[in-house]
Amino acid sequence: MSRSYKEIPMFDGAITLRIDTTPLSLDEETRALYNRAIADPTSLTDPERRRITHRPPPDEEDALCRQACGSSMTELVAKAIAIHNNGSATGTSTGTEDLVLTYKEAHHITAGVVPGQPGRLLSYRARLSKEEQDLTHKAAAAALTEEMKVAQEVARAVHRRWWPAQKAATESLNDDDSRNIRYAMRIPWQDQILKSASRDGSPSVSGLVVFYDPERTEEHKSEVEQAVFNGMHYQPMSMDDRAIARFSLHWMEVPALYSDDTDKLSALQAKFQTMLANHEFPTGLRTDCFLYMDKEGICFTRPYVWLGEPVPSNIEPGPAPDTEKATTESGVGKKEEIVPLKVDIKHIAPTLFARLVQRDLSGKEKRWPYRHTSELAMLHQAARHSRNSQGEPDGIWPPPSRFM
Repeated sequence: MSRSYKEIPMFDGAITLRIDTTPLSLDEETRALYNRAIADPTSLTDPERRRITHRPPPDEEDALCRQACGSSMTELVAKAIAIHNNGSATGTSTGTEDLVLTYKEAHHITAGVVPGQPGRLLSYRARLSKEEQDLTHKAAAAALTEEMKVAQEVARAVHRRWWPAQKAATESLNDDDSRNIRYAMRIPWQDQILKSASRDGSPSVSGLVVFYDPERTEEHKSEVEQAVFNGMHYQPMSMDDRAIARFSLHWMEVPALYSDDTDKLSALQAKFQTMLANHEFPTGLRTDCFLYMDKEGICFTRPYVWLGEPVPSNIEPGPAPDTEKATTESGVGKKEEIVPLKVDIKHIAPTLFARLVQRDLSGKEKRWPYRHTSELAMLHQAARHSRNSQGEPDGIWPPPSRFM
């Protein structure tokens, strides 16, 4: 039998994709098995069910699944059933943090754990006749156990919950934004969030303190929150819902913030340090830095907030954030004081937060996949490469990932 191919030109003809379209047909044994599955599903053995649904043997499947997401398929199915029994219709449970099915886990329940298998099956079934395509789909549906049917129902609910969020995130980000988020997702910042605990040992929140003037910027809080939401939902296969749930922006009103711009940073640093000393923030928020939002930054063409840090005890408070650097006389020479950094609101999380978490790591993880570590001075250095749409420097972090 001669083979037939379909050729698809790509990249203006530079590459031609050659697809085998030679018709295939089911052998008699397979056809008989599929018909029996449809007529009498209870007669199927476990190996037969797995053959029809293209699942590997249990031990192999569990090993592949554990390698892919940290849990076996048996554990994922049990978790999905527990979520279902808890009355959830979205793939999450309000009962306990552990009863959450991530997008990645849901994907493995519906698509399987064998790498590349969904694409190969699609190509194979496309070459069957319409009648045999229908037969394979009906047989696969009939061969599912009741437990797997429930698990896949819960998994599809997770997908339905994530898809609109991912679509909104994709529409809000340009190519450089997307690359920056993909880089940030290589940092184990979610592991750090999930390891953190409050004073009583229970899971703690994680995130950043944000100062704002309620009279001038109250209406922009939702804009910042939406930007954070988009950043957290751009790469669903890499995200853990538990880390998303624990991350938060802790908004703090500072009504008199704009009475004197020259003292703005000093006032914020003093307030932040006082609130830290008085334990006025939830345990788990970062104590080495804070954000603050002003009208000029949030209304800029590329909206941004400021990243500031408390003043070390041996350094005097710095100037207002309208200059990049300032110097003060210190001993026989001059010492540079690093002023706040403009941060694109689309990159508060995960990009900025992941870089801040790197400060707590050691060895290669302290900077990888970037060239430099994440001290404020190094973030300023990277921001010098940032440009607006006219190609002019704007000093807003992050620049394209290749400059970090």
